Amino acid sequence: MTNQPSMPDPSVDPRLLGNLRRAHLEIEELGLQLDAVLAKFDEEIRQQRLSKLNRLGRER
Repeated sequence: MTNQPSMPDPSVDPRLLGNLRRAHLEIEELGLQLDAVLAKFDEEIRQQRLSKLNRLGRER
């Protein structure tokens, strides 16, 4: 039995590297989009807290 692994074709390397780079950029972009969504949620929470404080201040 000769189950020795064969060397991959070197012409495949640039294509695989290109795919990895593209995937890395897509993940980076998704990370930035997630950061933007989180920032919007943080701002919304801040606005709700300010609104609540303003209501409590007027009730006194």
